[in-house]
Amino acid sequence: MDIRNSKMAWGLLVLSFLFFIILIVAVNGQENLSFETGLTEFIDTLFPASFNPFWKGISYLGDKMGIGIIALLFIPFLWWKKKDYTGIAAFVLCVGLGNELNKWVKDLVARPRPVTADAMETDSFSFPSGHAMVGLLLYLFIAHILANEIKRNVGKLILAAASFLLIILIGISRIVLGAHYPTDVIGGYLLGGIWLFLWVSLYETFKDRLNKQEKKVGT
Repeated sequence: MDIRNSKMAWGLLVLSFLFFIILIVAVNGQENLSFETGLTEFIDTLFPASFNPFWKGISYLGDKMGIGIIALLFIPFLWWKKKDYTGIAAFVLCVGLGNELNKWVKDLVARPRPVTADAMETDSFSFPSGHAMVGLLLYLFIAHILANEIKRNVGKLILAAASFLLIILIGISRIVLGAHYPTDVIGGYLLGGIWLFLWVSLYETFKDRLNKQEKKVGT
């Protein structure tokens, strides 16, 4: 599906933007919103402390090191297998600039981290979650590229389900490990979705233009 021509995608984009603005107003400089304590406690009751090594592993997949390793493994695929240099540029800019955008919004909103956050993470603000946002950018951009390699719809659905499940698990890990409030994770998803839509649209537009130019040269 071409999201550039999808009314549903544009509708979700507008709703995501509006909801993100509402969240910024709600959490601006605030620590814990009233409903978040109960929600965090409920999530904690679902997963005993023995699950923490699992959540730390999942969280690592959205960490700078994990993101960097996955990105470096994917770029050679675009370079040598697909010869998709436009894809490389869009992928690197989407993830890299997305990370910088996340830092800028964090400083703008200036929401303190939860008291349960690891000391190493308290040097940055809490909203929106970088793991949730940049993880979404990385894994959904990869899924978008790989989906074009899959012919059968069943395969595409499996890829989409696996990608979304991983992103959701990364978000949950940040709450379970006490690094973020639930609204930080939601905000990361919303801003990530908006940013991803922009870069996937740019990527597909430039790719279409290059394909048309190649066809003209070929004729």
